[in-house]
Formats: sequence, C-alpha cells, structure tokens
Amino acid sequence: MKKFTILLTLFTSLFLSAFSQEDAFFKAPDFDQIRRDVKEPASSFYYPNLLEKYLNSDANMTPEEGRHLYFGYIYQAGYVPTDTSSYNNLLAKALTKKSFTAEDYSHILAYSDALLQEDPFNLRALNAKLLVYAQQNNTVEYKKAARKRRIVQDAIVGTGDGMTENTPYYVIKVAHEYDILPFMGFSFGGEDKILKGNKVNYLSLGKNRFGVERVYFNIKPVIEHVTMRGGGKM
Repeated sequence: MKKFTILLTLFTSLFLSAFSQEDAFFKAPDFDQIRRDVKEPASSFYYPNLLEKYLNSDANMTPEEGRHLYFGYIYQAGYVPTDTSSYNNLLAKALTKKSFTAEDYSHILAYSDALLQEDPFNLRALNAKLLVYAQQNNTVEYKKAARKRRIVQDAIVGTGDGMTENTPYYVIKVAHEYDILPFMGFSFGGEDKILKGNKVNYLSLGKNRFGVERVYFNIKPVIEHVTMRGGGKM
C-alpha cells in the first residue's frame, strides 16, 4: 500500500501542476460538432476507432481524440449516466481490507473489469486496477491503466477550471465528479447541489491546502438523458 500511496501522490502533484499554469487553456465541449464527428465513418474521430485506441491504451491518442472519445460516448447505445452497479459495493468492500491476498487482487481486478464493461471511463475501477498492478510490480498493465485514466482526466479538466458556475468541468456521469476530486487534491465536503435553472451543480469540498470551497460541474448530458426518459435518479 505504501508503494501505491507514493505513486498516487506523485501523480496528483504532476496533475495539479499541469493545470495550474498561467497559459492553461480550457474549452467547453461543442456537443453538436462532437456528435457529427463521432458518427461520421470518414472522420478521424469516428467513434469505433477512438474506442479501439482507448481500449488498447494507445500511447499516441491525442487530447482532442480523448475529448471526442469521452464526450462522444453519450451518443453511443451503451451510454447510461446512472451509476447503480452492484459491483460498486463489491469493489468498495474489497478495498477496505488493510492487507490483500492474491485472491483479493483477483477479485478487485474482476470487479473493476465488470465496472469498466458498464462504464469504460470509470475512474474508481481504473484506480483500483492501478493499486493491484503497483503491488504486483506489473509495469506493463500499470502503464496501460494509467494511460486510460489520464485520457479521461484530461478530457474532463480540459473543459474548465471548475471554480465558478461559468467555468465548470463537464462530465457525462455524476459519479465522475466524485471520482476526479482526489486527483485534484480534494475530498468531498458533504454538499451536492444542482443550481436552479441551470445544468450545473457543485460539490462542496473538505478543508484543503488550496482554500477552495466548491468545485462546479456541468452535467448537461446527464440531465438531458434523464429528462428524455421521463426523469429518474442521476
């Protein structure tokens, strides 16, 4: 576990420094353009090709391809914005142990893979796989999972700075809001509120060294998907 903690701390530092530069550029996703691009077979952003590159942990995947991959998923048949899988509890329970056996690692990987089948951008599942691979000294698989996690994180944090409702991070699942907080050095503070008349919600934060009280997220794809189906849990 110590080895994994060190790796996670290093990654968090690199992640925060990369997006704290003065010349950082954020761009909200153009959903109409993304929809056209991912549906066009002749496009370099044709979705089946992007998904194949992602699943193969292609190191040459560009940031723009990553954006189209993540946000283009809402136009795929498998997109479901809710997060009610039974594997969530199974994975959480498996990770509560103070020490792990080879069988525990096997279970963690199995639960993680099951979650990624339902949501290929599940950061909790990717992070759990990284924990196992770090403990097993499996450098090859660790790098593959790390590339996938970086693609998802870059797609999200490239859409805003999350500090105001006018510059939110965009996500395609509410669960992704919670999952990305630790990698920015934050913890959830207990309040999750959707702003009235808006497609933005915020999460309050626990005490942190940056003095940030809230992080804002645009959940337009989630709200529109749920609304089209007559409402329901997000």
